[in-house]
Amino acid sequence: MSNLPQTATELLSGLESRKFSSVDVTQAYLDRIRAVDERVGAFLRIDEERGLKQAADVDARRAQKKSVGRLAGLPVAVKDVVCDKDQLTTCASRMLANFRPPYDATVVAKLKDADAILIGRTNMDEFAMGGSTENSAFQLTHNPWDLERTPGGSSGGAAACVAAGMAPLSIGTDTGGSIRQPAGLCGVVGMKPTYGRVSRYGLVAFASSLDQVGPLTQTVEDAALLMTTIAGHDPRDSTSLSLPAPDFTATVNQPIKGLRIGWAREHFAEGLDPEVETSVRAALKVYESLGAKIEEISLPHGRYAVAVYYVIAPSEASSNLARYDGVHFGYRTDEPAMLAELAAERKRLEAARDQPALDALDTALVRMYRRTRAEGFSGQKSNAASCLARTP
Repeated sequence: MSNLPQTATELLSGLESRKFSSVDVTQAYLDRIRAVDERVGAFLRIDEERGLKQAADVDARRAQKKSVGRLAGLPVAVKDVVCDKDQLTTCASRMLANFRPPYDATVVAKLKDADAILIGRTNMDEFAMGGSTENSAFQLTHNPWDLERTPGGSSGGAAACVAAGMAPLSIGTDTGGSIRQPAGLCGVVGMKPTYGRVSRYGLVAFASSLDQVGPLTQTVEDAALLMTTIAGHDPRDSTSLSLPAPDFTATVNQPIKGLRIGWAREHFAEGLDPEVETSVRAALKVYESLGAKIEEISLPHGRYAVAVYYVIAPSEASSNLARYDGVHFGYRTDEPAMLAELAAERKRLEAARDQPALDALDTALVRMYRRTRAEGFSGQKSNAASCLARTP
């Protein structure tokens, strides 16, 4: 890695001029993952064989002067909540531990069309519900700057792998801060795109009206490169914006003189950490020094945002996760063992002539639901997934 550029834009320039090959770049990042990820825990799975095969194919086409995609030869990590055909997509949950999607998410299809090298799947809070990446069913992810601290979440693995130099580009998802917060904690660039700008087709849903796929990168220029690749209308997503996506790389380096930036006075209220306020105000001064116009604005209804979020997000999560019940999708408990346990419980209650307990005893179907969810989900998700089932 020491002999290669650190940003995706610089790497792409070197690949296009053939200063180094895609195999060289991919192998360097795989070596970096082997060297540090045992301590960081950013990746759930690495796909070395597929990655090197894709890289060799890109190199061969470049050598033959054939057309290659926008990201040709660049390694990209993908959060394990975005479907990749025939590849494990677990959402960091035992419920989907063996799930292999029969199709690509639109974002993954766009990355493949752009000749990106898909090197691995990153850890996350289970079903993207969490803010620390401590709620994965499989492992913890640590902040590469301080292994005793959280990388944030739910896209903690996606942010940590970029911060630790294990991938130049990474795909995360954001419902209520799950790209932006880990980007902040790991010191990388992260952006939640406008809803509808990037297709949600093939994104395993948490809260459908809030979820968005977005970039995590080393620089803003790299974020523009990745956004240009994944943005655009998708007829398979009914919430996809029916407008052409611009080339974000064409304007990202333009001067910002005359740009209007609003800051909401309600966001600088009691409870804001003084260090955070100082940093934000310092950033506003930098923008002002570069010619931007800074304006104070008011968002009087912003105080209701958190309360509204915690009505919408759990409601939609309950609906989306209700399908993981042992019948429709995902893990199913050991049914013979469950039935034997239920029969033994019934026999014991009959012997004790405990009619109230017998009347309250689960049916086989209800017990299967309970056991499946208890074993397949963590407690937080099990409760959310069960809410809908309890509603008359």
